[in-house]
Amino acid sequence: MVLIDAVSRYVDGVISEESIQEESFSNDRNLLEYPQYTRPEEFHGVKVPEVLLSRTS
Repeated sequence: MVLIDAVSRYVDGVISEESIQEESFSNDRNLLEYPQYTRPEEFHGVKVPEVLLSRTS
């Protein structure tokens, strides 16, 4: 499905330019739905890297 999605985007009319610009993973927009956090902060005595616990993307 990923391959079909990736290839079909090259066909005119499959996806509108507006949709491409509003995608949440677009480089210039950072429109993630909500912050993602890792829990628990420590698992089997190993701490999760700080970058996974931060609130910024």
